Order: sequence, then structure tokens, then C-alpha cells
Amino acid sequence: MKLKYQFAVREVGGSVMAVAVGADSDKFNGLVKLNEVARSIFEMLADDVTEEEIVSRLLDEYEVSEEDAAGAVSGFIAKLRSEGLIED
Repeated sequence: MKLKYQFAVREVGGSVMAVAVGADSDKFNGLVKLNEVARSIFEMLADDVTEEEIVSRLLDEYEVSEEDAAGAVSGFIAKLRSEGLIED
């Protein structure tokens, strides 16, 4: 799975935001506000990746249990899917 659109991720006023760029900005013209972990997941989704690969990378990057990482990934992916931002 990966993001359906190309995004630029930037810090703006202390918050991390993602905005679709190029021709994709015509298809998705909203903003996605991200926390630190969501930013990591979002950036991983620029390439084709599985939920399991994302969880594994988060375990390497953060001090978190596998259960917590899997729950965070699953919930965030579900939210992105509900907004039509993921393609399988």
C-alpha cells in the first residue's frame, strides 16, 4: 500500500502538515496535520510498504511495544483509507 497522492511534508508554526503537490493538488486540496509518529508513517507510505514493515520500522525508531506500534499504525492507516488517501 502507499499514498495515492504525492505530498510535501513541512513544519508550519510548530505543527507538521502535509499538502498534496503538483497535479495531485487538484485531486486533494486539503491539509493533513501530523504528529511525530504519524509523520514517520506518512513518509514511509510514499513508497509501497506493508503495515508489518511500518510497524517494524517504528520499533527500530521509537521505544514502543509492538502492540502499541501495531495499534498506532492500524488506526492511522484506517483514517487515511477513510479519507481516500491510500491505494493498495
